Amino acid sequence: MPISPLAAFGLLLIQAPAPGPDSVIAFVGVTVLSMRSPDLVPKQTVVVRNGKIEQIGPSNRIQVPRGARRVEGRGRFLMPGLADFHTHVAERDDLALYLTWGVTTIANMGSPGTALIGWRDSIRAGLMTGPEIYAGYYVNGPAGVGGMSTAATVEDARRAVSDAAEAHFDFIKVYNSLTADQFAAAMDEARARKLPVLGHAVRSVGLERAFQMGQVAVVHAEEYGYAELRRRRDSASVAWAVDFTKTNDVTVVPNLSAFEAITLQWGKPPVVDSFFALSEAKNLSPYWIQRWRQADYITRPGTLTALPFLKQLTLALQRGGVRLLLGTDSPTIPGMFAGASIHEDLRMLVESGLTPYEALVAGTRAAGEFAGRYFGTEPAGIIAPGNRADLILLSANPLVNIRNARAIEGVMARGRWIPAATR
Repeated sequence: MPISPLAAFGLLLIQAPAPGPDSVIAFVGVTVLSMRSPDLVPKQTVVVRNGKIEQIGPSNRIQVPRGARRVEGRGRFLMPGLADFHTHVAERDDLALYLTWGVTTIANMGSPGTALIGWRDSIRAGLMTGPEIYAGYYVNGPAGVGGMSTAATVEDARRAVSDAAEAHFDFIKVYNSLTADQFAAAMDEARARKLPVLGHAVRSVGLERAFQMGQVAVVHAEEYGYAELRRRRDSASVAWAVDFTKTNDVTVVPNLSAFEAITLQWGKPPVVDSFFALSEAKNLSPYWIQRWRQADYITRPGTLTALPFLKQLTLALQRGGVRLLLGTDSPTIPGMFAGASIHEDLRMLVESGLTPYEALVAGTRAAGEFAGRYFGTEPAGIIAPGNRADLILLSANPLVNIRNARAIEGVMARGRWIPAATR
């Protein structure tokens, strides 16, 4: 059976070796969008060595190192790679699809055992090419509302966090059904183990109290609608939610793209059939095809009407100074394709009222700041000397139209360059 060009690209990404110790690549004559600001800087040379950005400056002043691989940048735009802070990777080949679409960092909200830890460590060691991975450990309470139960008792919840630390997960993902005592125990153990806690609105606690206790991120904007904004969605209530989120320095992953997909398919199996007709579906594995066809969203009656409100809330959070991150809930939600759907999330942020630059910040600089603060990883998310060389080369300006972020000429992950010809 012939392999599609995109599938072949994915296979290359996983099987090809990472850059060697003397690997040097120079982007010459490129317009740089560093994400420090919305300013575009033309006619630049960016030198990458050993997986990090080494030098940036005007092309008429920066000498390309001898033996370096030159990448022509005239008429092109260089920006940091994107981060998807809500994924559910289950297969190793999923990782290649994220890189295909410019996603060079993922945060996984519930791991397939410890396999993801091995993939993460192999990528960091240069044994495998893929996105930077932050692996989350899922913890839910006895009722199992909206997901499987992992903790029946308070001690179970504490032990789950301890197990996550011993297995070297990067963070804890708390889920809906933890009791108040379980949540407190999990937070106490996470603090002792220096593991950040992200996740849903734990129903027994609510968001404001959870934030005060140390939860550092909520991974769906809709969680506000299940907690503090369940019965009140007026402007004063939204302002209150923005205020307690900002006051507690909490980050929000609006995850609007996934909510839109769920809204479209709720009780409508033909909509899921239409997803399989899209070009991106050519790369769905049998595992994900089966999962999508069995998704419970398409069997539930009724419709969802909260999307306009969630857009308003997202804009209010942005205007209120709350850090936002991109996130797609892919590929577990039907219609949320690994990698490709990051561009739907960018579109949704712009539709909510953010500028293209503000939307891109949520997938670049803000993600790098969050990861550096809570995961202690190397600098990333902006184009600057010393930062990890995760980059996207575009043929069009994404600040003019956010759809131009799809115009990918090539992707760099930890200094490995995958050009458009390969893709």
